[in-house]
Amino acid sequence: MTEFDIAHLSSSSRYSILTSLVVPRPIAFVTTINENNVVNAAPFSYFNLMGNDPPIVALGIGKDESRKYGLKDTGYNIQKTREFVINIVNEDIIEKVNLTSIDFPPEMDESEIAGFTKLSSVRVRPPRIKESVSNFECRHLSTLEIGNDRVVIGEIIYLHIDEKYVTSRENDHYVLTELIRPVGRMHGRDFYTRSTASLFRFARQSYNEWKNKLDEQN
Repeated sequence: MTEFDIAHLSSSSRYSILTSLVVPRPIAFVTTINENNVVNAAPFSYFNLMGNDPPIVALGIGKDESRKYGLKDTGYNIQKTREFVINIVNEDIIEKVNLTSIDFPPEMDESEIAGFTKLSSVRVRPPRIKESVSNFECRHLSTLEIGNDRVVIGEIIYLHIDEKYVTSRENDHYVLTELIRPVGRMHGRDFYTRSTASLFRFARQSYNEWKNKLDEQN
């Protein structure tokens, strides 16, 4: 085994190694708004769903000493307004989303530069992106700061899904994920992956199912 003492690695080495191992990572295309009503739109792959009761999301939004108060625009806006929208990224919009990762000045609206259409949200002030297949309106709960890392915790309070990706049966709702074609981040800074290729399935078993199968084998 090749071994590393993490404390002795440079920040760039840690980034390269860890983001090459923790893959694929979902992408949150986050829209926020500042105190001057300027919209910011930026993608983050340090992102995931942390629970569903209540529905909790986590965003890793690093610091940026070149920005106001040493925070990236997204982090600063969330801290000020306590609201944000996560727009789900699929193959149809990934090229435009990638454009918004450019380090534009705070007074520039990345969503307009990339050619996205903004729609009013229902419960929060930041707009949602029309071209995204799904939008999570979120309320900020807390931020955990450890060194140069900032983990933003939010609660999903309203959800939008394009109707062609939702079906209902037996009084329940199902999302047709395979039709959405979501995109994930892979290793390095430039690699992405499609989520539709080479899917495989393993059924989850209860303890009794596992035990009965074992008894049958013996």
